[in-house]
Amino acid sequence: MKTNINNLGSLIKIANTLIEKELNLRMNKLFAEYNLTGPQVTLLIYLYEAQKRPVSQKEVETVFFLSHPTTRSIVKRLTSKKLIISNPSDKDRRQMILQLSKEGNKFISTNITTIYQNMDQINQKITHNLTESNQGQLIANLQQIINNFQD
Repeated sequence: MKTNINNLGSLIKIANTLIEKELNLRMNKLFAEYNLTGPQVTLLIYLYEAQKRPVSQKEVETVFFLSHPTTRSIVKRLTSKKLIISNPSDKDRRQMILQLSKEGNKFISTNITTIYQNMDQINQKITHNLTESNQGQLIANLQQIINNFQD
């Protein structure tokens, strides 16, 4: 089956939008009191998993391929919800170091299993009707697309 290459970017964008909507819907339903989005929960999990070391805002931008304003907006929202703390680095005052607040740590610790279950369900939905081989190829293809834009 021949694919119209002009539609490729559109298809990737549509898939991303649908996945993000599903993640946002699930996170908002689970944690309505915090009104959290998928990217906010993703950052909280990243900070939770990296608790033993400092995480800079710049690192978050790099790891998640986010612009500075987007990252700053997510950080501001999570700070206002008292889920993270943002402080200047001792080594470079221009760099902000992010960490979970006590409330953020308690929130993630309490809900990490539920969050992972929901993310797994979304991954199952993404790969529904794909063979294991096709799933592996999809991952390889997506990684190659990412690599193509890092050159």
